[in-house]
Amino acid sequence: MNRRQFLAGAATTVVGTGGGYAGIRIADIRPYDPELPTGDSPRERIIAAAEHRHAADHRAITRVRVLDDWTGEAPYDLDVFRRWYQHSRRRQLRALTTYTAPMARSHPIREELSTEMFPHENYLELAHSARILGNTENLPLTTVHYFTDGKQVYDFDAPVPEDGTVRVSDAHATPNSLGYADDATRLDFVRPHHTDWTETDESAETVTYRVAGPDAYAQVVPLRRTRELELDDCWIEVTLSRETGRLRQIVDHRDLRIAVEEAAGQSLTFRIETEFDQYGETTARRPAGNIEQDLETRLNGLRHDLLIY
Repeated sequence: MNRRQFLAGAATTVVGTGGGYAGIRIADIRPYDPELPTGDSPRERIIAAAEHRHAADHRAITRVRVLDDWTGEAPYDLDVFRRWYQHSRRRQLRALTTYTAPMARSHPIREELSTEMFPHENYLELAHSARILGNTENLPLTTVHYFTDGKQVYDFDAPVPEDGTVRVSDAHATPNSLGYADDATRLDFVRPHHTDWTETDESAETVTYRVAGPDAYAQVVPLRRTRELELDDCWIEVTLSRETGRLRQIVDHRDLRIAVEEAAGQSLTFRIETEFDQYGETTARRPAGNIEQDLETRLNGLRHDLLIY
């Protein structure tokens, strides 16, 4: 059953057809059962699994560790990026926490290098990373974004999440009615490519594949700034569930040299590990905290819910 058929049928079963139909829209109720990813080759299965996560509700947690840099303080844990995607309700919750960033305070041209120092590609996370340059003494720093139809809540100085609970601060939380930002905030881990994968591990539950070398790695991993980077000993491993074909884990070993003139030859190595779970059952909850919304924001959000589909 498609969305239009579901809405039409559900609306007739609710007392007051107009009110029922509007209620379904406002509540973001929609049938949702995306097909499992499949493919004849490891490459096809991996690409399908990477695309599947843009349709299936799930949680993704990325931990970034710096293994080598120019500061003499590596290795250290850079940040943790927590995301809850509830596509079935068009909701999304993101919390990025940077714990320590010595490279952001030690290089004389750190402003020019800001987008190379942090392995995040989306503009929301790049904005967070740029803020670190002026706040290294105040780390950890957490940025929170919550999106749903017609509404957004964000906080650029939120408390560090504890026990899986994401909060916003009363002083800095800001709501608005920009609408759902799925396309603008899309995060990819694997893009369509032609290189082949090598199986490196298997169990009864999972199978793991690997791509290594700068040329193959650059085909797989989305990198928008390749002109400013020289990839070195890079590799990526993807673990899939045997039963469902879904992503379970991605380990991204990003070894590069910065090619910006004043910093040419500087070495920077990340280990970026992402775990995927709660498929089909995650909930993107509005962050805890006192979030005041003015009347215009509430009305715009309501209007967006009614008109979005």
